[in-house]
Amino acid sequence: MTFKWLPNALTIARCVFALLCLGGIVQALKVQDLIMIVPEDAVSAVQERRIAIQQLWYQFALLAFLSGALTDFLDGWLARKLNAQSRFGVWLDPIADKFLVGFALLGLALIFHTWLIYIPAAAIIARDAFMTWLRTTPAGKAVVDPSNLAKWKTACEMAAIIGLMLPLAAIPQSAVTQDATGGHLAELAAVLLVGLLWIAAGLSLLTGWRYMVAAGRSRKS
Repeated sequence: MTFKWLPNALTIARCVFALLCLGGIVQALKVQDLIMIVPEDAVSAVQERRIAIQQLWYQFALLAFLSGALTDFLDGWLARKLNAQSRFGVWLDPIADKFLVGFALLGLALIFHTWLIYIPAAAIIARDAFMTWLRTTPAGKAVVDPSNLAKWKTACEMAAIIGLMLPLAAIPQSAVTQDATGGHLAELAAVLLVGLLWIAAGLSLLTGWRYMVAAGRSRKS
């Protein structure tokens, strides 16, 4: 029995995990709306249950994102192991990557409501959309290959996304840290993670520009 279909199946699964990640965040935010209806001083069993359900949705979203990231490693490894490279897989793999990152960034933007997330998320998503189009052009097909900068960009955005989602999955969103030291550490971690996201955005724009220049040179030659 041949298992050469597995790499493509994992790539398709990554698209599904991307949708599940965004869906989990949307569901958590719907529960947040219900939590906000009740005054903060009116803590009840129902309210505590809603908070627990919200945290479960965030855990679901994080697990979906991590599962999608795992398929990114496994599909390439299996394709090499099984010698199962295909045109469909080569076409879909980068699109699935962009779905996973893009939907997670959209979810984070919905959660935090700040330009500190909006701007880098928009830059990354716009660059990924541009790269998807570039891969369809003859010049783009000739020059679009993973570079070290692109790999650093991926590592930064993955670390930032996981780091920003992890506290939501580990701690109820409505919980307020009473310890001042813990609060300062949380603020420092948030600054570092947002900074990492901005670095990823900068690398996204830089690599997009480099690919565009290389495609222009390829078209002229």
